[in-house]
Amino acid sequence: MAKMTALCYNFLLITAICVIKEVKCAGEPHIIIIIADDLGWNDVSYHGSSQIMTPNIDCLAYNGIILNSHYVQPSGSATRAALLTGKYPIKLGMQGESIKPGVPVGLPDGKILPEYLKDIGYATHFVGKWNLGQSRWNDTPTHRGFDHHFGFFNGWTSYYDYLTTVTVNGKEYTGFDLRRDTQPAWDLSGQYATDIFTTYATDTIQQHDVARPLFMVISHLAAHAANPSKSLEAPQESIDKFGHIIDSGRRTYAGMVSKIDDSVGAIVSSLEQKGIFDNTVILFISDGGAASVGEIGNRNFGSNYPFKGIKGSLWEGGVRSVAFISSQLFLQRGRVSTDLIHVTDWLPTILSAANSEVNLFDLDIDGVDLWSSLNYNFDTTRRSTLINIDEKNRNAALILSSFKLIVGSTLNGSYDDYFGESGEENLQPISYNSSAVFNSLVGQTITKLSYQPTNEFEYESLRNLATIKCEGSDGKHPCDLSDGGICLFNLAKDPCEQDNMINMLPSLVRQMKRKIVEYREGLIEQFEMIPNIEESDPKKFQYAWNPWKECVDALCTA
Repeated sequence: MAKMTALCYNFLLITAICVIKEVKCAGEPHIIIIIADDLGWNDVSYHGSSQIMTPNIDCLAYNGIILNSHYVQPSGSATRAALLTGKYPIKLGMQGESIKPGVPVGLPDGKILPEYLKDIGYATHFVGKWNLGQSRWNDTPTHRGFDHHFGFFNGWTSYYDYLTTVTVNGKEYTGFDLRRDTQPAWDLSGQYATDIFTTYATDTIQQHDVARPLFMVISHLAAHAANPSKSLEAPQESIDKFGHIIDSGRRTYAGMVSKIDDSVGAIVSSLEQKGIFDNTVILFISDGGAASVGEIGNRNFGSNYPFKGIKGSLWEGGVRSVAFISSQLFLQRGRVSTDLIHVTDWLPTILSAANSEVNLFDLDIDGVDLWSSLNYNFDTTRRSTLINIDEKNRNAALILSSFKLIVGSTLNGSYDDYFGESGEENLQPISYNSSAVFNSLVGQTITKLSYQPTNEFEYESLRNLATIKCEGSDGKHPCDLSDGGICLFNLAKDPCEQDNMINMLPSLVRQMKRKIVEYREGLIEQFEMIPNIEESDPKKFQYAWNPWKECVDALCTA
């Protein structure tokens, strides 16, 4: 009854907004998910650093709900799998590293988010990075519930020429990786990735028939590193905006992040022009922490400050992601939430927002429906979350209430440290520009359309609430994860994981270890990421990365 009441109220609220604003709205909201790739916690300016200003992102976050305790997976493929299935990756065999080019692995069969939404009339589009399999056409977006796909199959590609290079047994294999649905988009070589994905997204919005609800995932390449020869790329005019940044690599990275911010502004402006912004839910997340350090070709110079660890680790810097959700439909917005949220929660939450008649209790998922919690600022029902269990690397992490247990290290402890700039390493001091936020494309849209916009004077208060500050550790309780070590942290008091409490709360440690063991019983052994390079070699497919288990004549020469 409570569920039905909430759904009816949502429908009445949407209808009222449509009538008052004289816009054409479907009964269900339009849903946009924007995924940034390896965007660091400290690389959006609403988290406290002014080094990289992100005015459009900040404004949309301030007028929505900033999600300060949002968790993803250590790898991009795992995060995407969790998002679309609502399941922990250990139940899919996807808890390990991301899928590499030529590897015959894909998201296991089973109904995923776009298919549920298509059942209730949504038009579904996927833009950008897929990274959930390409050995068969059945693994690719247009065979997994999306009406259209414009983007690339693999985990990375170059920002201008769309060539993806992988080294196998000392030999390089290179292929083109950009498609309109199933066909390579050779004609777009030379145009910047973030720009073409944004243009496709805005064109799709403008051409959309508003009689149908729209579901679109915009999965950016940025700010992931590309090929080693050209790992970081951005238009020079974007890089030049950050002359105050000393390090040239981070300066280019800042230009890449700035283009994501421009994209957010353009998408919101397009929704406003179409007359559907009032009836749209926009979710923005990063698929993981920044790769602050690492080999050339992997490092992107992002910053997870003040958190410990980087992409690929179980530390907060690797798995606590930038995230917010924004919609004029929310009754309680303009706030910072510290509720525990896991990326699996978005499947049931989006289905609830879309008024799907699917009984969520009948689904074999790990996600929790947060829609009422977000809309009305109720307490969530999530009290714990599994971060991951990696049986090969022999590590795991679990959060229970405000406590986090980590078992085992990553890459022999090479990620067990603090990396990334604080934002103060500049050629000159940089102040937060709240006027730029207020006057951004998002700011202009919200000022024009919102009934209760968050004003410029409230930005600083929300920014302070969204900024994580850590006091220095006295060093008395260090954490040592070597040789299967175990560490416990109270994230409410110690979000930077400096004070190991493993010897202070033995009963809690036992309880959390039992939960990990229980999860371990349902684990499916992770896929072997061994490339089948002889069969998948792009030379056989007109020098494009292509599904090789099912050959399409127009794309095959073999």
